[in-house]
Amino acid sequence: MFDTFPIIITVIGILFLAWIYCFLPAKMAKKRGRSVFGWIILFLIITPIWGIIALLILGDSKSKIREEIINELNQN
Repeated sequence: MFDTFPIIITVIGILFLAWIYCFLPAKMAKKRGRSVFGWIILFLIITPIWGIIALLILGDSKSKIREEIINELNQN
């Protein structure tokens, strides 16, 4: 039983790192209308915390803002 414990912890750690480096930037970039692939590559180059800060500072892309305005105008 105790022989598999380090393996389980390692797998959980790898899955957590994969989430931080792949899924988190993809989700954040897609939500803001930015390049998913580009942000995943950037997260691999710089640390995830700087990538998260950069995405939060940059906010939505111009095309995403334009799309939201058009959607809002069409609802009225």
